Amino acid sequence: MTRPRIVDPGATLALSRRTTRRHFLLHPDEARQMNQVYWYCLAYAARLHGVLVHAACLMSTHSHEVITDVRGEYPKFLQTLHRNLALCTKAYRGWPEEVFNKQSSGAHTLLTPEAIVEAIAYLIVNPVEAGAVRYAKDWPGAHTLARHVGRRVIRVKRPKHYFDPNNPKWPEELELRLDMPVALELDYGPELARERIAERVRSKQHQAWNRAKRRGLSFIGPKRVLKLPHTKQAKSHEVFGSLNPQFAAAGNRVAATEAVQRLRAFRAQYAGALAAWTAGDRSACFPLGTWWMRVWHGARCGPAP
Repeated sequence: MTRPRIVDPGATLALSRRTTRRHFLLHPDEARQMNQVYWYCLAYAARLHGVLVHAACLMSTHSHEVITDVRGEYPKFLQTLHRNLALCTKAYRGWPEEVFNKQSSGAHTLLTPEAIVEAIAYLIVNPVEAGAVRYAKDWPGAHTLARHVGRRVIRVKRPKHYFDPNNPKWPEELELRLDMPVALELDYGPELARERIAERVRSKQHQAWNRAKRRGLSFIGPKRVLKLPHTKQAKSHEVFGSLNPQFAAAGNRVAATEAVQRLRAFRAQYAGALAAWTAGDRSACFPLGTWWMRVWHGARCGPAP
């Protein structure tokens, strides 16, 4: 059982999810059908759960999104997105097994505008970090660039696989707007925010180039990327047992300290309320930000006494 998490309406988060055994199941194809599947599933889940999408990138073995959870229901958003993406991918690839691994999705709250800039820049540069392409703009999969944030509107047709055209639940076309995060708009303004993101992208690209040069590695390139089979598995080293972070503050120690203190207080109050609940006290009050007990069991929530 995962530890209790804080789900706040209006929080901006960085999300990720990996494929099973690191297979290239989400790999871009020459017909760009995988891109269509991803954008449609993302647009549908965002519309259904009132989520603002700021940036997204679909890699071969994982996906990245930076979103704002307006209603405070991002766990349902993730469930909808990953279920539809997995089922459509299985139908398109003819894949008989699970698509995503059994670990929980990566989700951490971005506490400061600097952390949001860093998360979006990391998402954009991910294809370069992976050694796939030399420039982020060359990635043939679904991706976001700095100039897209707050500007790009993606209109995507319903994929031919899995989604029943006779079911009104699945619209023929969906629209996904890549919104500018409110924190960046307030602190920098849209133009300066895009400049800050682009600056961090350039810095991260140079770092990735230098690492590749030191290791004697070359970039695959967009044309060769498209020829890789979806049955291929990633071979790069990964730290076994690494944990998903809860939040990111981009070096802001005050924001990080406050988040740690809040998380500790939340877990202490949650543990006390859960003990009372399991003892039969249905009036037990869980802390604000409680998700599972509130949504699935109707538990009361409120501030600490």
